[in-house]
Amino acid sequence: MKTLHALLLAMLPVAALAQEITPQSQPLKFGINAGATYAGIRGNNEAEKSDYALDYLVGVSLEVPLSERLSLITNLNYERISYKRDYYVENPNFDPFLPPDGYEITVRATMQYLTLPVNLKYYVGASKKFYINGGAFAGYFLDGISKVNGDKINDDYSIFKDFNFGANLGVGVRFPVSDTSDINIELRDNLGLANISKVPVVGDGSVKTNSVNLMVIWQFGL
Repeated sequence: MKTLHALLLAMLPVAALAQEITPQSQPLKFGINAGATYAGIRGNNEAEKSDYALDYLVGVSLEVPLSERLSLITNLNYERISYKRDYYVENPNFDPFLPPDGYEITVRATMQYLTLPVNLKYYVGASKKFYINGGAFAGYFLDGISKVNGDKINDDYSIFKDFNFGANLGVGVRFPVSDTSDINIELRDNLGLANISKVPVVGDGSVKTNSVNLMVIWQFGL
């Protein structure tokens, strides 16, 4: 809840500026959004062996109408990008406290970001029920969490850069709730384009993110 309050406060100056440039016939739309993330990393052979994992995001949005069908929309989200990998651990010393044939562990890593997508949103059809949007995003790395078989462990996340950026593309459907509010359901893909690793990567590769978001957005006019 503290995270959502902070995001709301951060959007207030943007809303005040946008109010000055919005056509009077098209009110600003403020939104609260939450949803699931299905994310992972790519860019090198080891990263490709990792599996995508589910997590969540929460944030706020501001839509600034530019015309009858075209809008500028931005979000400020707390987003968790998680991925996992299974490892087989052998027991070469025949430790009596471990399975004689070895055992499997699952390592899960979660990178926590504050993300700022800025997109153009275009409404399709006479009723403007459906829409597509696309643009770019910037992300600020907050912290990381590592777990082995569900147990939290200490890990070094200082190897990751503070900033990430990329492109995104989304499609959605709008359900009017009242004259001033509606519910949007959106599927969005965020393709990271930056190498987020501070250190050399195996095979002279890189570490880049990819995150698919399924969001529910409650919007209301300001």
